[in-house]
Amino acid sequence: MSFAVQLFFLICTAMFSFAELRDLITRDKPKTFNKHNPYYSYDSVSPSRRDILIQWIIAQSSQFQQQIKTLELAVLIIDTYLNYFNISQEYLQLLGISAYSIASKFYETEISYQIKLYDQEGQPLYKDEEYNEMEEQIVKAMGYQLNLTTSSDYLSAMNVEIDEKVQNLLMFILIDYEIYQYSHFELALAILHYLNDARLVFSKKILIVSQLIHKKLIKAQEISCDKYEEDTKSVGRSPSVQKRISKKRDFKRQRLIKQQI
Repeated sequence: MSFAVQLFFLICTAMFSFAELRDLITRDKPKTFNKHNPYYSYDSVSPSRRDILIQWIIAQSSQFQQQIKTLELAVLIIDTYLNYFNISQEYLQLLGISAYSIASKFYETEISYQIKLYDQEGQPLYKDEEYNEMEEQIVKAMGYQLNLTTSSDYLSAMNVEIDEKVQNLLMFILIDYEIYQYSHFELALAILHYLNDARLVFSKKILIVSQLIHKKLIKAQEISCDKYEEDTKSVGRSPSVQKRISKKRDFKRQRLIKQQI
């Protein structure tokens, strides 16, 4: 079933109104990725640096409790920027927080300021002019257009409640480039299939994307279980030994994050 046929079927089944569909398609732009950019390189063991950056952004966003659309916009900004500009590793966090800051100012009513990063001693990680320059480059890369369509827009138009489960699925997709490279519409349909929605007959491509999401989720759960078992085995150690191990792990984790981002 082709993209056009799938859209026609959605209209006929009244899952979309014509006005909503026309507006979404008009604002929906094809995703562009610079696949030669080393930040998109990944394998079966290690995620790409792009994915690590998105994970970091999601972790930072938890303190603001904003809508999933803000995160989706931030990811669109990051991928668009990486498609147009070369950026050194030391400025990846600046790109990430600036993208999230711009998305927040555009979509969230309570955010009207620049979100900035500070070290543990309260010192700024970047200069004000670096934030300003980054935001200027981002706006130019986006073509001064931020009113963009995302997967959550399609889901809302299909009368799917963006509850916690759906938000978690969307966030999981954002941090996995292998899945996220599909179009917003295809991802929305894949989520519908994953949620066992019986209103549609899905195309082969959508089934493949849904199966990819399922496979990746299972793998992530297995990794979490392995980590839980490892942590459980360490409970029997003495408090002093456990404290030293925790400190050593935290130090290694912090050093690994700095090396990866």
